[in-house]
Amino acid sequence: MAFVFKKSRNPNAGRELIAFTLTSVETFTVGQSVKLTSGKLTSWAGTGVGCGIIAGFVKANGAPVTDNGDDGDFTGSYLTPAANTVKALVDVSLKSVYSCAADATLGTTNDSDYAGINIDAATGGLTLDESSAEVVGTTGAFVSFGEDPDSSAPSNSLLVSIQESQIKI
Repeated sequence: MAFVFKKSRNPNAGRELIAFTLTSVETFTVGQSVKLTSGKLTSWAGTGVGCGIIAGFVKANGAPVTDNGDDGDFTGSYLTPAANTVKALVDVSLKSVYSCAADATLGTTNDSDYAGINIDAATGGLTLDESSAEVVGTTGAFVSFGEDPDSSAPSNSLLVSIQESQIKI
């Protein structure tokens, strides 16, 4: 699972993509939540501010990535080498709405299936941490607009936008 772009809440704009260098010797995936640590991207999970959601990868010269960083074809994930120069195109917009599955049954913690709750990403940055759901008025990495009504989305998916951003502070 991963964050899947659904729409922008700004009818006059789309995603806001910025290229950032990836941390060395780590696997990254399109749709993963990431944050900047010492100037490079790492997985964004748990509490605190983050950078955004990976939309794609490019080489240092801007050319598209065609391999997975580990002698295989590119299939959405990239393993960075020890001396990495590959960049991720990261959606940093607070207006982008994503669908993302929770790591447990929705509704278990603080009405996590309701619109208006605040929630963090789970370890790895590819799902939402259902147990981190907080009621309105508290903080969380993402704000929820409720369950994703799309029948093609996993049954425990929420529609969310970034709430705590390193870029838009």
